[in-house]
Order: sequence, then structure tokens, then C-alpha cells
Amino acid sequence: MKVFIKHVSGSAKANLERAKDELTRVLAFRGNVVSAKVSGQRITLEIAINPRWENDDKVGYLKEWIPAKIRKVFEVISVSG
Repeated sequence: MKVFIKHVSGSAKANLERAKDELTRVLAFRGNVVSAKVSGQRITLEIAINPRWENDDKVGYLKEWIPAKIRKVFEVISVSG
């Protein structure tokens, strides 16, 4: 799963570690951030989903839940599965 986000303040490069930490906190046991990169003003985070969360219903839940949990820090552009 990939999450594309935009920082609320500061530069994308400066907020890369904060983005990884924030998404790791939000995911908890549901998955891990396996890569993060900056492209322009966007931050792309790739997530490895825990095998127990890999069914369609739970992945759909994560796609709706992630933006709601990090919207105060980052603006979620899209979540692709």
C-alpha cells in the first residue's frame, strides 16, 4: 500500500522523518513503513500490511482511517492499495 501525503508546514524533505514516525504510530500493529521518499512537495510512504490485515475489508478500512488520523499534521493526497 502507498500513501501520498503533503506536509502542512515546512518542507517535504524536513518532514520526511516526522511523516514516517507519524504513520508508524498510527499503524501500530497493522503494518510498517518500509520506505519513504520525497518527490517535489509530496512525501510517498510505502507500507507493508500485517498479514492478519491483508483482506479487502480491513485494507479498505485503513484507506479511510489513515487520512482521518494524520490530517492535523499532513494532508493525505491519496492512498493506493
